[in-house]
Amino acid sequence: MRRTHMGAVTRAPWLVGLLAATGLVASGPAYAQGASAGGTPGVVKCAKCHTDRQFLAANTTGPGQDTALLVPPDILHGTVHDTLACTDCHAGFGEGFPHRVSGKVVPCATCHEQEGKDYEASIHAENAATRGDAPTCVDCHGSHRVLGPDDPESVTYPLNVAALCGRCHGDPEIIGRYFTGKGFEQARIATEAFPKSVHGIGLSRDGLVVSATCSDCHRAHLVLPADSPRSSVSRQNIPRTCGSCHAGVQQVFEASAHGPDYPEQPGVAEGHEKPVCVDCHTAHEIVRPNRPAWRQGAVRTCGSCHEHLYETYFETYHGQVTQLGSTLAARCSDCHTAHDMRPASDPKSTVFAGNLVRTCGQCHEGANANFVEYYAHGDPTQRTKYPRLYWPWLFMTALLVGVMSFFVLHSVLWLIRNAIERSKARPGGGDLPPGRRPPGAGTADTERGAQP
Repeated sequence: MRRTHMGAVTRAPWLVGLLAATGLVASGPAYAQGASAGGTPGVVKCAKCHTDRQFLAANTTGPGQDTALLVPPDILHGTVHDTLACTDCHAGFGEGFPHRVSGKVVPCATCHEQEGKDYEASIHAENAATRGDAPTCVDCHGSHRVLGPDDPESVTYPLNVAALCGRCHGDPEIIGRYFTGKGFEQARIATEAFPKSVHGIGLSRDGLVVSATCSDCHRAHLVLPADSPRSSVSRQNIPRTCGSCHAGVQQVFEASAHGPDYPEQPGVAEGHEKPVCVDCHTAHEIVRPNRPAWRQGAVRTCGSCHEHLYETYFETYHGQVTQLGSTLAARCSDCHTAHDMRPASDPKSTVFAGNLVRTCGQCHEGANANFVEYYAHGDPTQRTKYPRLYWPWLFMTALLVGVMSFFVLHSVLWLIRNAIERSKARPGGGDLPPGRRPPGAGTADTERGAQP
């Protein structure tokens, strides 16, 4: 039998009883054979044995096996496997009791072929086979009570998926084993941060089954680490993954300067990769863009790539009042838009010269051509690009340095002169003119006349 995700599980002795509903039990009389039990010849009546606790207790070895093999007669009722017989999954047990050793659990991939292929290629299958600490089909879907993802009682129902994944991804032992070091910051906080995110709140508070959950972003079966090119959360695939829900945003984003096909702009964000959704919104801490926390952090987010523009922004009125905590002044996305950002040389850009009146007019009613000559990111140190800022800046800087230098020099010379005069006032230091003597000091004749 080829190795499958179920095959890895059935090798674990403690799960045999759970997975093999008619499992490998000790020898005994032919009890459940259809003909001997009065049923249709050749049809096994599994419930005859597996609903009889006394029979199971007498014919099993090992603690708890009788309970593990006790299967309610209607356990498949209402499940996606309602029409299946036990032997459809537990092949080899069709001849009744005593069961032959050759019996085995049929891999789920026998019916669910694509899901099986995806799982076999996933990181879960690899870890389940090598370390035994990753989920398999039964861990996520159950062994008998397998319900469809559209059933509210199913663990794979959208409102329940986060709790299902959190069984492992919220376990400190699993986190410490797989998600240490740089690059796993979001993985370490996933189960804690996601419920507070806009997606998590949409699921838990508002009950929106269309809100994204773990399997929507990471996929249900082909779960791969972010550094795998096939992963749905790798950098090159992130826009497509987010775009499966935010289709309009994806279309706008990919046509923008941040999009993969837009020509590179030298010097704009030198030394940085083009951003994708998670660089600005994060992976598990996504909040609404109208929240004050988002607006206050948006400038810093853009500045993590556009360092020079970040510095010049805070030299303007917009930046200074933003730094004081105001959320009213214009930020990066107010002028450049949130997703359709383009360089000023692009006629489609909101900061193109011909579009500035309309852009600034969103906040400044009555803005005109003179108004928009304001430099939003003017750098007075760049003489060629901003000559009208450079020369006044140079003059004022020279004036300030000159005035300060003059008074510093004046103060130093004054202190030196004062020290010289004080030294002359000491005994043996020579007489000082009357106007320069220290307070209380008399003339030499007065001092001599006071002597007897």
